[in-house]
Amino acid sequence: MYGKDQWIGREVEGRYSDMMTFFIRKLGDGIDVDDLTQYPHYYFTIEYMKNWISNPSQNGLNAIREILDTTRSVVTLEANDYLFDSIPPYLFNRCHIIFRIKSNIVQKLKETDTLSIDAGWYRVHQVTKCHMMEINPDNYKFDQEI
Repeated sequence: MYGKDQWIGREVEGRYSDMMTFFIRKLGDGIDVDDLTQYPHYYFTIEYMKNWISNPSQNGLNAIREILDTTRSVVTLEANDYLFDSIPPYLFNRCHIIFRIKSNIVQKLKETDTLSIDAGWYRVHQVTKCHMMEINPDNYKFDQEI
């Protein structure tokens, strides 16, 4: 939800799509819920991760760890090239990662074209565009302020 620090809504991206989710862009005074078990999914946005990396504090990590250690909720972290290697191994291993690659070229591909990501010498990951989820602003219309 544009301009909000914390909000709720159904996840529309990735493998946890349609799960009721508590989204966190800024921590402020903490996670604004009475009981952390209230939501099955917590999503720490790329803005949250950028802020934590540029101003590392234990509080930023403690919020994530508390969810992981005291609930059965799923935690998703957003990352890009800049942030990815800064995610501590204990979070990387316990959280779902959405890795963001920014490119306007994908919109120009036909449905039958293939997106190929080079991951090293003779290592590629590919997906046909028609098999990808496509998310647009309309998908977020049911998000709610808290």
